[in-house]
Amino acid sequence: MPQHARPALSLLLLLAAPTMAQSGLDEMLSGIRAYLLKQPVLSKSLPAHPMLLTADRCDPTRPKETLVLLSYRKLNCKDYPGVRVIAPRLIHPSKRERVRRMGAPFAQVPLGYELAHYYDAQRRYRQVRLDPPLKQLFGPVESPRPQENAFGIGIRPHDESKIERSTEDTTPIESQLLAAIPAAEARRGILLRASPKEVARRWHSEVTGVLPVFQGPLLPRERTIAEAAKFTAVSITIDALPGVIAQGVLLKPTNMRPFERRPLVIVQHGLAGTPESLFLQPIDSKDYRTYRNFAERLVDEGFLVYCPQNPYSGDFRPLQLLANPRGLSLFSFIEAQYRRTLDYLEKLPIVDANHIVFYGLSYGGTTALRVPVFDPRFKAIVCGGNFNEWIRKLISPNLTYSYLFTNEYEIYEWNMANVASHAELAALGLRLHTRPIPFLVERGHQDPVGTDEWVEYEFLRLATYAPQPGLVALAFFDGVHRTDGAAAIPFLKQAVKLR
Repeated sequence: MPQHARPALSLLLLLAAPTMAQSGLDEMLSGIRAYLLKQPVLSKSLPAHPMLLTADRCDPTRPKETLVLLSYRKLNCKDYPGVRVIAPRLIHPSKRERVRRMGAPFAQVPLGYELAHYYDAQRRYRQVRLDPPLKQLFGPVESPRPQENAFGIGIRPHDESKIERSTEDTTPIESQLLAAIPAAEARRGILLRASPKEVARRWHSEVTGVLPVFQGPLLPRERTIAEAAKFTAVSITIDALPGVIAQGVLLKPTNMRPFERRPLVIVQHGLAGTPESLFLQPIDSKDYRTYRNFAERLVDEGFLVYCPQNPYSGDFRPLQLLANPRGLSLFSFIEAQYRRTLDYLEKLPIVDANHIVFYGLSYGGTTALRVPVFDPRFKAIVCGGNFNEWIRKLISPNLTYSYLFTNEYEIYEWNMANVASHAELAALGLRLHTRPIPFLVERGHQDPVGTDEWVEYEFLRLATYAPQPGLVALAFFDGVHRTDGAAAIPFLKQAVKLR
């Protein structure tokens, strides 16, 4: 190709890149949905709950049976002669989603609290009836709404018109859950120090879910999407699962020598991002303000760079509602995609498979804590704009940056508080493998996703898990929710011995 034709070709490729990226994302999301619909909905019993809400009662001297009413207009004990009646004041619909979110990290669900009276009555009395019966309230559903969703249980909405005295006072529930945080921290610490493998097993089986390892052919498809002075951007698509693709962009430096292998850094975008968000972005664009063409900077530092397309873009949230009742989550698929992607990348003749590292920002930082910590092929991990005192951030009704007040209902993970929060997840990379994976936290002082104090709090917990000094680090910078790199780039280069 004549040299003068290259700029025109690059421009055409760049203009076409957004369309290609959207097409790949649509294929990925539709494949995940089709895969999920083939999986069975789990059937699990609801957990018992220690918190009992206010209830109206009828207590005859010698009751012949005990009845727990979940739908009623007004309790009149004359209507139930000789029957002990317990009528809980159900959580008002306007507060039900709030309670569901707060309870999810502790394996609690809203109607579980309402049914706590029933479970308590079963322990105390004989011949306990529930009206309406459980089979009318619970059962598998294909597309549960957020407020009807739980891990393994689809909740069928009951007739709200029959409930006059549902309560909006969720203070007792909120207080109980907030008070449970310190004890949960202690349990997590004891479990991790005793058995990192058990924490990893429980994380996959109880929290995110795990998919079978797929051994089918990778079937790689490549196409060049951009050419710049210092690199060529190649889109790579492979088969991660039956009908589910993994897709991303590899930046190949133009100055590589024949037969040269270079260390590889995987750079993961955040919410609603694409691989293209990380390179060749105009300086006045939103993507540039967030990522600052970070992939290009890493090419300049001597890395090969791969930018995966994660499925948390587009209309992805309903997939979490399909996944959870099947014992799965989006990260079940993301981990499978990463596993297959590394299987492909580490065999490329230009990749030094012994020197692979990771950088993720925001939702990419979420990935940092849920994927590379479990894979010993990674030699270092940087988590940007995400690491936090996560359980308080999830459930606190008093923190302005809590997820209680956002539309991101998919962020809640079942029973996380009792298995592993951010400190324990990062520590798995340190304790689970023969060779510890160093971990760096990158945080901007003005990043609204949390506060310096709570990030430091969780980081100090992480530091107590490190088997030796120097494996973990916390780097602050004066900025907002974006990449920085001042500490991250030297950290990654040291891990792969890159000068």
